Amino acid sequence: MTPVEKTFEPATCRHCDGEGCLYCNKTGTVLVIAPKSLCHHCDGVGCIYCGFTGWTGPKSKCD
Repeated sequence: MTPVEKTFEPATCRHCDGEGCLYCNKTGTVLVIAPKSLCHHCDGVGCIYCGFTGWTGPKSKCD
């Protein structure tokens, strides 16, 4: 069984609205699992489950 590769797409960081902050490495965008969707825990506001980006499945250093 081969592992399923995740595909990522860029999304505007909802914590800073694209201005650049610590959570998006000052770029204003984050890579999230495609298709992008708002975090269902916080409705896109930002919480520990979405890494304060507002999106479900942000790319981590381990991905």
